[in-house]
Amino acid sequence: MGSRVLGCLVGFGSLLGLPAAAFAHPHVFVEPHVEIVGNAAGEFTALRNVWRMDELFSSSVVVDFDKNANGSLDPDELDAVGETVRQSIAEWGFYTFAEVDGRDVKLTPPDKIHTLFEDGQLIFFFEMPVKEPVDLTRSPVKVSNFDDSFFVAFDFKSADDFQLIDLPATCRKSLHVPDEDEAAKNWMNMIAGIGADEEVPQDQANVYADVLATRLEVSCARPS
Repeated sequence: MGSRVLGCLVGFGSLLGLPAAAFAHPHVFVEPHVEIVGNAAGEFTALRNVWRMDELFSSSVVVDFDKNANGSLDPDELDAVGETVRQSIAEWGFYTFAEVDGRDVKLTPPDKIHTLFEDGQLIFFFEMPVKEPVDLTRSPVKVSNFDDSFFVAFDFKSADDFQLIDLPATCRKSLHVPDEDEAAKNWMNMIAGIGADEEVPQDQANVYADVLATRLEVSCARPS
């Protein structure tokens, strides 16, 4: 694949390090839509992503994957894009995270990332089943897309960017958008003991991205 797209795809998580780790600027922008899939018992069973990529990134992909030079991406070329993305972002957990009671929910990697090209933008969509269904009547789940390297920005605008699928009507969702200034202040306090000539550990750089992530919380708890 071409160097421009290669740099975008494998570079999503490559900008970690300080001070760049905490304050790097995004290079790829995504309009995300997340579907939280469940069942009638109120169990969380899968998470689906639909990502509409920015036009600059999308146009670069067209240039690099248009092997027959017809100015568009044919079905086989779109499949090649999806497979390249799937392999490239696997290391970063597909930028897809779920948490229950302070622990990560294990998600199954997608077998395929489906790809469309529409109105000048690439659209990726894929499903990640939950390895062990989570009972949302007992504990809420928090879900999000984020990149701890800050290379890619997921622009969630409202709770409407998250949709509940096949869960009971009694389930509720709430959007949590962190205060960036407060999050940065708290994180700086956490790393205050690190020497001026020392690099911030990888796990702490990841923490900074984690506290800045917009999340949706879903609960199916029955009224008491």
